[in-house]
Amino acid sequence: MKYESYQSSLTDAKILIVEDEVIIAMALEDSVHDFGYLVAGRATTGPRAIELAMETQPDLALVDIRLNGDMDGVEAAETISGRLKIPVIFLTAYSDEETLSRAIKTNPYGYLIKPIRPRELYTTIETSIYKHRAVVAEEARVACLSAVTSKLENPVEQVKASLEGLVGSIQKGEMDLDDVDIILQAQVDELNRVRTDLRELNDTIFRA
Repeated sequence: MKYESYQSSLTDAKILIVEDEVIIAMALEDSVHDFGYLVAGRATTGPRAIELAMETQPDLALVDIRLNGDMDGVEAAETISGRLKIPVIFLTAYSDEETLSRAIKTNPYGYLIKPIRPRELYTTIETSIYKHRAVVAEEARVACLSAVTSKLENPVEQVKASLEGLVGSIQKGEMDLDDVDIILQAQVDELNRVRTDLRELNDTIFRA
């Protein structure tokens, strides 16, 4: 069945499904396809989930809290989100208080209670991906602004210190006009470079 009203515009988004109940995993995969997303892969164990995540680089992971084996979904999700910085949505039918507490500490983007309804699945996936992409974009913007700003700080301080030293030397009669002209021209060139950097900063701000 196609969920026509749930067709996502994020058709390039890849979803990793980590679920050890085969019927539920198949239903999730069908829903993800019907919503217009790509399925990065299916895993039934924590180690395999991590392996698939590293191979496929998904945009989001749906992870059952309870998985068979030594590694549960919480540990797998923590490793995946830690290494790849991708959003994780937990799937659960029930869990003890200690497991839920561990899950909360991983800062998941959401929880879905089984049986999972298509509308809730679609809404949670869609909002999680958009939110994560917005966070990544903001981090990139801040990093860019920081990089450009740091480029400005040292040259300005150097020009200031150089001009202060120049004034002191002139007052002491330690420089003739030719020396002053050479130094001033060098400072003009440096200030022109700073002006170019300021324009770059301005363009960066407006693009952001």
